[in-house]
Amino acid sequence: MPGAPTDHLANERTFLAWVRTAITIMALGFVVARFVLFLKETSGTASGLSSTASEAIGVVLVLAGTVILIVSQLRFRQVRADLLEGRFQARDDLEWIPTVVLVIVGITLAIYLLAAP
Repeated sequence: MPGAPTDHLANERTFLAWVRTAITIMALGFVVARFVLFLKETSGTASGLSSTASEAIGVVLVLAGTVILIVSQLRFRQVRADLLEGRFQARDDLEWIPTVVLVIVGITLAIYLLAAP
């Protein structure tokens, strides 16, 4: 017995929430990667900040957003197939991925900002 329409709509809303999260993380990565360039343009100097570190952190965020987008698409398709076959079982094994990535990035950014003069 296939899942109810409300189950499929909830699956789509969840997928779109993950897409918004991925886009936000990628946009943050872009901003972080270009932050030193902005400082150089506005103040004439980067105030000792390393553009390489800023770019590296930005690239990690963009890649993290990309991975979240791919995983969310795979998860959406699996849940849809499970709903159509009437065998859906809730899983909680993927939610930790963005949490761990963002905690690592947050700690790295904090250390980066503390090290800057």
